[in-house]
Amino acid sequence: MIKQKLINKRIEKNKTQEEVAYLLGITQSQYSRRESGITKITKNEWNELAKILDTNLEAIYEPHDGIYIVKNESKQNLEHLNHEYLEHFEFTLLIMKKYIEKLEQENKSLKMQINNLMSE
Repeated sequence: MIKQKLINKRIEKNKTQEEVAYLLGITQSQYSRRESGITKITKNEWNELAKILDTNLEAIYEPHDGIYIVKNESKQNLEHLNHEYLEHFEFTLLIMKKYIEKLEQENKSLKMQINNLMSE
């Protein structure tokens, strides 16, 4: 997932990827992979990015996976993050239910095959 809020803030602060990467102590290509969502940004890196871009975490943070509780989160931001988590959870649950149904059908078919073989 592309970190658009982070990219927008970096551009707003007139910083290049090279400059931000240097301040983080990583290469430009490593930083680029973080902005593009290929590599996960750690909680410590998010905090450093907020300092480098002279902003608060809420202005740049976008979850990659899961939920991170950030200090001084506003109630509205937490509700938004919880909503995203709930949608992800419900989608995962739906996929799991469909997979269970498929396995149950496969199990039923195999039991019928066993019964047919035993009756021969």
